[in-house]
Parts: sequence; C-alpha cells; structure tokens
Amino acid sequence: SQPNSVIIEVEVDPKAKGQECLEKVCHCLGISKESDYFGLKYHGTKGEELWLNLRNPIERQVGGLPPYRFALRVKFWVPPHLLLQDSTRHQFYLHARLHLFEGRLKVTDWSVTAKLIALLVQAETGDFDPLTSPQAHGLYLEQGSQFGAGEDSKPPDFLNRVALEQKELKGMKSSTAEYWVLKEASYLDSFGEEFFHSKPNGEGNAGSCLGVGPHGISLYHGEDLSDKLSIPYTAIQTAASQRRIFHLSYADIDGHEASLQIKLESSQAASGLYRAITEKHAFYSCETVRSAVTAQFIRDLKGTIVSIFNEDTSLGKKYVFDIRRTCREVYDNARRALYQNSGNVVVVSMRMKKLPKTNACLRIVSTAKYRSMRLK
Repeated sequence: SQPNSVIIEVEVDPKAKGQECLEKVCHCLGISKESDYFGLKYHGTKGEELWLNLRNPIERQVGGLPPYRFALRVKFWVPPHLLLQDSTRHQFYLHARLHLFEGRLKVTDWSVTAKLIALLVQAETGDFDPLTSPQAHGLYLEQGSQFGAGEDSKPPDFLNRVALEQKELKGMKSSTAEYWVLKEASYLDSFGEEFFHSKPNGEGNAGSCLGVGPHGISLYHGEDLSDKLSIPYTAIQTAASQRRIFHLSYADIDGHEASLQIKLESSQAASGLYRAITEKHAFYSCETVRSAVTAQFIRDLKGTIVSIFNEDTSLGKKYVFDIRRTCREVYDNARRALYQNSGNVVVVSMRMKKLPKTNACLRIVSTAKYRSMRLK
C-alpha cells in the first residue's frame, strides 16, 4: 500500500529477498533509480511497525501465509531539491501528507499551518474556488487535527488566512505545489524522524518517545511529550539492545557521560531502534557505508550449531542492516543512472560557410530526433 492507501500487487517467491520485492514495486511506480530512499514496512506480532530487511528472505521475517502485506514508505528523508524524479517526489509528498495528518510532522506555527493547507489543497484540487475551496480548507484542518500550535492559540480568522494564502498560488501546477509542501515540511524540527514509543510502566506514566532523525536522536517526554532533549550522533558513545530494553550512552551538553534506557513493546522493536540509529547515522553522516555495518549478521539456532563445524556456512544467517548507500552516494548514483539512460548524446556534424563571425549561431538538438546539427 502507498501512503494514499492505493494498493500495488507484485509477485515474488517467498524465499526471495526483500530487495526483489521493493525493486518490483519501485519499477511499477517509476522510482527505480531512487529506490534507496524507500523501504517496506509490516506489523510485528504485537502490532509494532517494522522495516523489512531487504537483504534477508521475506518468509523468514514475516509470519503467516501469503499474500504478504507491506506498506511502501520513505525510510530516508531528504529535502525535495535532492530528488531527481517527479515520481519519487510524488511518493515523498504522499508520505509527508500522511505524516501531517497523523501528527508525526509537528507544526507549531499557525502561519505555517495556513501555508501548508493552502499548498495541500492547491496540489489536490487546483486554483482557489470560492464555492468549494473553503470547504476543502476546513476538511483538511479537521483531518489534520494535529496541525498548528494548539486550538487555544488558533487565530479566529484562520480559514480566511488559508484562503488568502491559496489565492496567491493561482496558476501553480500540482507538481509544484507538492514540491513546496515538501520544502515547508523539511523546515520542521521533526522532519525525517522515525519514532519509537517506550512501553508505559503502568503507574500512570505515559512513557517517552525517541525520534531518530538526520542529525541525531530526540527524546520526547512529559505528559504531552512536549519536553525535548536532543542528542547529536557525535555525542553517542554506545548503543545496544537486549531483549526489549534499549541502552544508550552519550556525552551531555557539558561533556559528562550520561545514559538512557527505555523499554519497548517487543525485542523486535528494540532491535529496530538500534538498527534505525546505525543506518540513519551511516546514511546522513558518513561518506560511505562501512563494512563493519554491512557485515554484521546473526544466526538462528540451527545455523549456530552448523557454524561450529563450518564457519563459512550461510545456513540461518540473517543480516542486521540492509543499508547500501549513503545520502551522497544515492544522489550521485541516481544522477549517473538517469544521465546514462537519457540517450541524449549529441552527434556533431558541421558544414562551414564563409559567414561573418558575428552572425554565427550554434543550434544543438537531441539525437532522439536528429543525428546531426549545422553551424549556420
């Protein structure tokens, strides 16, 4: 399922690796050159959201019988100007729109909220219409109940402000409006964060929430999770998961060693948090993905027993991480692939005439239509 709930069906062998499934989905949507930004999510036995490991067989990760159901989601968020394909940008937009409505992208300014709603309606319905647009504005505000800084601070003329914002967008194409939704979203503090909620302790404590993003970890706590502690990747010393417990050791703002320990819903969720920190740090902060990351694996019981006698066996081996490229490598790889596939290599053929140099004009055309050009 895409973020707009549209379903895509692809056929793969259950023994196939997750990468094959993702590539087929991305091929259907025309985003194959930028598939590294995406992943496939599924629900664990306790309802927790988990990323399918693309390097491991599908059937060894997902329980039950086929057909298996996954959600295509953005795994690594980048600003829209780094996206080279319109189809990729559209999928980013659909996911950002979903996160806005769910409150995962937190907007704390009503003027930004007005601008976002105007852009969303422009992208979905086109130019402002005095008969239908105000209803759409109200509907979007109702759907995105998490929009804005709080009902108490909402301006009384808020919907009029939204209307004025959209009137200024007259003539803007849908794809352009989608771009600017992503641009506004990229300025939000929670842009690109993947959230992990701790398990409540049963004493009226709502627990805490960890957001793993491009620059580090954000710890949200308090009754409404409004208190925030930011831990940059450079401050992290050690991170580990053991069963349902996640441990983090880091240097605080004064340079003193501090630690954090939270209990998650399941051991898979704790492993997912450890995996998210490692992969996002590699993607956003490193020049390349180190072998220390790509080579990490675990074995099941049968594989462990066999490995005692044969260390090179692949039986029961499950890779911990599936990240292949860093942010810069994904961009460079996609740009190179798109350039090679464009086929616009100009074949030059010139015929010189005795004309004044000041009147010379060079006309270049694509070989898709012509095989030569003239100097006239």
